[in-house]
Amino acid sequence: MGEEIRRFTHLPSDRAPGPDYSGPGVEAELTGRMPEGRPAERHERPERHERPARHERPERPARLERLERLERGDGPYDDLYTARASSKLGKVASDDGMLDVRVKAPGELGGPGGATNPEQLLAAAYASCFHNSLTLVAGRQGVRTCDATVETSVTLRKRGTADDYTIATDLTVRLPGVEPAAARRLVEQAHGECPYSRAFMEGAEVHVHLA
Repeated sequence: MGEEIRRFTHLPSDRAPGPDYSGPGVEAELTGRMPEGRPAERHERPERHERPARHERPERPARLERLERLERGDGPYDDLYTARASSKLGKVASDDGMLDVRVKAPGELGGPGGATNPEQLLAAAYASCFHNSLTLVAGRQGVRTCDATVETSVTLRKRGTADDYTIATDLTVRLPGVEPAAARRLVEQAHGECPYSRAFMEGAEVHVHLA
């Protein structure tokens, strides 16, 4: 989607520094005398077939290899943060107590309403995550997005008469003060990097356990 964006990281070279063409060694070579006044010992230049074998290039440091793999997008992902929450009848809460709310089915689904629901929680999480990705992308390009807003809707869908449900999402991004072409490019890049967007488009890794 959108333009293909390529980033390059200049990694420190592991090549040894070149020879120093200044100093007493050069003077001795030119005058035939060592710096202390001793005659310089000259050695016959070895024939081509007698020249010592070139040293093999040393292995690249593991750190540089890892940086290059990260830049290419190779290798496994590293865990950065894990959120945990639990659901009981009519209530969801995070393990640290920062989230503790009642949940009820909305009136549109035949429920009593009067409380939040899974679709609202997902819409809020997606909007927040996309906004963070947009800020990250814009910051790399020196674009201010402090007035940006992201509105997300999550729709529960059903197919046929069986219990066959799915969800659809829709995002609207506003970037006041940003030129339209630049805003469109930023939104496309944020959509390509947002973990929630990628989970919806590419499929997230899911594990279900019975305790």
